[in-house]
Amino acid sequence: MKIDVNVDMGESFGRYILGDDEALMPWVSSANIATGFHAGDPLVMERTIAWAKKYNVAVGAHVGLNDRQGFGRRQINISVEELKSDILYQLGAIDAFLKIHNMKLQHIKPHGILYRMVGEQEIYIDAFLDTVESYNKDLYIMLHTGCEALKRAQKRGLKTAPEILIDLGYDAEGNWILERIKKERSPQEVAARALRAVCDHKIDTVAGDLIPVEGRTICIHGDAPNAVSVAKAVRQALEGAGVELAALDKSM
Repeated sequence: MKIDVNVDMGESFGRYILGDDEALMPWVSSANIATGFHAGDPLVMERTIAWAKKYNVAVGAHVGLNDRQGFGRRQINISVEELKSDILYQLGAIDAFLKIHNMKLQHIKPHGILYRMVGEQEIYIDAFLDTVESYNKDLYIMLHTGCEALKRAQKRGLKTAPEILIDLGYDAEGNWILERIKKERSPQEVAARALRAVCDHKIDTVAGDLIPVEGRTICIHGDAPNAVSVAKAVRQALEGAGVELAALDKSM
């Protein structure tokens, strides 16, 4: 059995450090690197890409809303035209650095509230898919498993990476619960949750029930206070159960 483990990275800005990106790299298989809108800057982006190359970690574009103060987690009712241009701008930025480092962009994963906007809100779904398809049909689209955007992407023949967010809460309907500020979670509890999601295809809800879940990738948020400990515990638990960590192209 194989699974991709992804982590959000590259979210520091200038002197302000958020997350220990290099320390996370040995424990994951894919990195979602901020593209400068919700977080990050050009130097941080390139430095994180260099670390990904050093540790043989695949790179995805973590595109977000232009909302540094709200860290991309506040709803902004941008137009469809703005959405398309903003996403293309961010894809172009990260692709430039990847080109210099002789790397390929593996996937695109929206950040924060944009993840929900393009995954579920009718006004944005097809505009998002149109943009990805016109830019690079080979990109995996990483979104919440079962969301409407992934269903439509699959019908279009686009590559998809249904995601399970193992360090966020879920409600009874299987919807993840957005946290404005990431809180510390027990590495052992998150690792046990990852094992259950990958091996038993179930995840617990905030009410304590177990619901079915399927995914090709599981997420750890790099801005959590103890993200490195969580990532290490998750990898060790998965490998101890015979599950191999592999980037999306290698996890088929």
